[in-house]
Amino acid sequence: MIDSHAHLTMFPIDEREGVLGRAAEAGVGAILVPATGRDDLDAVAEMAGLGEGRTPGAVGFHPHEASKCDVAWRRRVETLAEAPGIVAIGEIGLDYHYELSPREDQRRVLAWHLGLARERGLPVILHHREAWEDFLAALDATPKVRGVAHSFTEGAEGVAELTRRGFFVGISGMVTFPKGENIREAARAVPAGRLLLETDSPYLAPVPHRGKRNEPALVRLVLEEVARVREIDAADLERETDSAFEELFLRRP
Repeated sequence: MIDSHAHLTMFPIDEREGVLGRAAEAGVGAILVPATGRDDLDAVAEMAGLGEGRTPGAVGFHPHEASKCDVAWRRRVETLAEAPGIVAIGEIGLDYHYELSPREDQRRVLAWHLGLARERGLPVILHHREAWEDFLAALDATPKVRGVAHSFTEGAEGVAELTRRGFFVGISGMVTFPKGENIREAARAVPAGRLLLETDSPYLAPVPHRGKRNEPALVRLVLEEVARVREIDAADLERETDSAFEELFLRRP
């Protein structure tokens, strides 16, 4: 079982060993750790390099941090993209809900990240919120980039838009929320081989842990709920999603 998106660097350093231990006890064999910007790029790269494949990483600037991604930091991302254990560019995208960075900066930085990913042959980890049309336009402007739209919320129609472009879809613990029917619709709609599971730790803890700190061990609850809505055996879904993760992040095209 794999957690395809967990911000392990957001956990206190002295608690990370326990988090990883509980994940291993729950059967989680790998956890992909995305960066969000200046504050955690180096920590993600260090964790990826020391994790012996258990904690591969992604480097990039979250849209909230886009206005801080100047030339010097772009060079840093370019360097770290070559570091041991780094398997993707991310977390990147557009977020028009909070607009912690101006929209123009977000679009410009996303385009740069997508270009870097295509140049390096790396997949991307994508974030989007209330920016759907601009998000799709950015993907269309840089073809031949692979990746996953993480913690997906756009329902079955959104799944169709992404998968026809060759992207994978990540389903988080929101699939367990009482009002998460749009996410359950998405989980049902993702074609076999294009689905990933995630926690987005330390956020979005699944029911019955909602409101508490999330962690990778709880990805099993995501697995069980997605298996229920897809009407398949959880063990079969585990094999399917682990294989999809390996295809996207561990096998270079």
